[in-house]
Amino acid sequence: MEFLHTNNGVLYCGKNPIILRGMGLGGWLLPEGYMWKFYTKCDRPRRMEKLLRELCGERYAEAFWERYYDRYITERDIAWIAGQGLNSVRLAMNARHLFDIGEQDTVRFHTAYLRHVDDCLAWCKKYGIYLFLDMHGAPGGQTGQNIDDSESDIPELFTDRRNQDILVEMWCLLAIRYGNEPAVGGYDLLNEPIPNWNRRYNPQLLPLYRRLTRTIRDVDARHIIILEGAHWATDFSVFDDYTPEEAADNIVLEFHKYWSDPDEESLAPFVETAKRLNVPLWMGEGGENNLQWYTYAFPMYERLGIGWCFWAYKKMEVPNSPVTFEKPEGWERIIACLDGGKRPAPEAAREIFNRFLDCISRGEYHPEIICALTRRPPLEIPAGAYDAEQIQRERCEGVAFRRTSRATLLFADGRTGEADWRRYGGEAQPEDQKILLCLREGDRVGYRVENLEGKKLRIDVRSYGDGTLNVQNMIAQQGLVWVSCSSGIINVESLHITIEE
Repeated sequence: MEFLHTNNGVLYCGKNPIILRGMGLGGWLLPEGYMWKFYTKCDRPRRMEKLLRELCGERYAEAFWERYYDRYITERDIAWIAGQGLNSVRLAMNARHLFDIGEQDTVRFHTAYLRHVDDCLAWCKKYGIYLFLDMHGAPGGQTGQNIDDSESDIPELFTDRRNQDILVEMWCLLAIRYGNEPAVGGYDLLNEPIPNWNRRYNPQLLPLYRRLTRTIRDVDARHIIILEGAHWATDFSVFDDYTPEEAADNIVLEFHKYWSDPDEESLAPFVETAKRLNVPLWMGEGGENNLQWYTYAFPMYERLGIGWCFWAYKKMEVPNSPVTFEKPEGWERIIACLDGGKRPAPEAAREIFNRFLDCISRGEYHPEIICALTRRPPLEIPAGAYDAEQIQRERCEGVAFRRTSRATLLFADGRTGEADWRRYGGEAQPEDQKILLCLREGDRVGYRVENLEGKKLRIDVRSYGDGTLNVQNMIAQQGLVWVSCSSGIINVESLHITIEE
């Protein structure tokens, strides 16, 4: 494997441009309560650890976590990810467990936890994919939320200079340890720092990034360094004072995208900042939606030259992650005690958590998620998710979505206005949110489809109206399926693409 590097706004692997396609390994080394069906009362590692100790005892709890780390992500998972044609994983790490803090704030690796990082790296090297190190939970917490394992619900990374000093030392140690590892794709310095309600700390973010970058570059000149925007990695105004000269030092900017319009217009602030700085963009976290949204969003990133990383690879009993595991028998008793219900006896609690560990070892794979992300048959493509258009006329009033496109998009019930993409549980778009593409005589749109093995495809178009619809398979030449209207008017709902036997 070769080191990733940037050049003129493009990410390269050696001499070849590369588009990152990856999986976020959330829930492994920094488990979040919602992935276990726990919510606000037990939403982060330190609270989950406390629950284990209270229900099962100190000795069991200590052993549980090592068993958990050994089972949640294994070599089998990395092999499967690579086998799906993906080329990277993003590893969410918890500084509280990755490092020990000694007297006078001395920092050293916690070897038991570090072993799992090294195992993941070894698997990535074996299967030829890149590992991105993500500081998901920084010292003191960079968000004050569940995602960073904060203690006080305050982003203490920015209220206590001591925590920043510790973070700098941590990244220095990481860069020393992994500086000669080309399979490490890069260093993601801080996950989703500073939500808007704490925006008063925003002025500290860029100086901290600069300090971290200088420290890393003193020991590692080769790895890319990844900087995220504020407010869940969506606010790029924190880079207003960042210069192209600074960004030329192998820098990538990262944004996250959830539950919002999957169109180019919504990406404009990120794209504009990246162009000004002449750096690559990475959509480092996005998902937790439905197949329709995935089919819109992720191919769009690739069309724009933006790499992506899906969140999250594995969760309990959801329909919208690539791997899921079932809820163990008795789990509702654990959830109930979080709401003040009767606690199970220690023996019963230990048995429930043992069953939980068995469940995470028996994950169920959902290749349809990968098919949606990559546009790989079999799949359904919403008609509004076109990648090319040849339309001469002005668009008519319809859905306030893809506003700069000439194509007319309509709600199926005739309404106009904003689309609602909030489908946290993976449920399909409801009937009143279905979007139709209106094609008139001479209109033509193209859809990117990935047919890696060159198999014969069947393309079925669901449409309404009295117009004449034509379908042209140009995947072999252009990677596109073209749909056109040769007469009249026709409303297209979706394309169903399957592999012919």
